[in-house]
Formats: sequence, structure tokens, C-alpha cells
Amino acid sequence: MEDQVPPSQSPIPTQITPDQLAEMKARAREMAIQQTLAQQVAIPQQRPQVVYLRRNLTVAEFLLVILLSCGLVTGIQAGWHFASNILPRLEIKVR
Repeated sequence: MEDQVPPSQSPIPTQITPDQLAEMKARAREMAIQQTLAQQVAIPQQRPQVVYLRRNLTVAEFLLVILLSCGLVTGIQAGWHFASNILPRLEIKVR
């Protein structure tokens, strides 16, 4: 019973000629094109939906913001001090 082929399936030939192979490839290509076109028609092109999530800062991010802001303020003050007090005192002597 196991050796019997169901009537819905035809037995596969042992050798496939190059013409049969080319025909099978062409048929498969046409079916793939038809399926792709059917899927594109069925599913209209929709833009991806972007969702923005709001979250609180972590402790590390909060500390980093504080350190950067303090460093920026201190750096600006030090630069102003250097430009206004120390630069005018420098003398360039030419020999």
C-alpha cells in the first residue's frame, strides 16, 4: 500500500529534459511575478508609523547633564578671566 501513488499526483519522470526544465522555470517565474503583483495590490503601500515614547532621565544621565553644565559654565568663566586679566599683562619683547 505504501508504494502506491495517489491518483492526484502523477509520477515524476526520472529524467527531465532541458526543454522541460526551461518550461518549468518560466512557469515558476510567471507564478512568482503574479503572486508578487497580487500581494502589492492587496496590501497598499503604507508609511511606517513612528511612535515616540517619553521617559524619565536615569540617575546617570541626570548626573552627566549636571557635570557637563557645571564644566561648561566653569570653562566659560575661566576663559573670560584668562582673556580679560592675564592676556593684557603679557608683554612681547623683540630683541
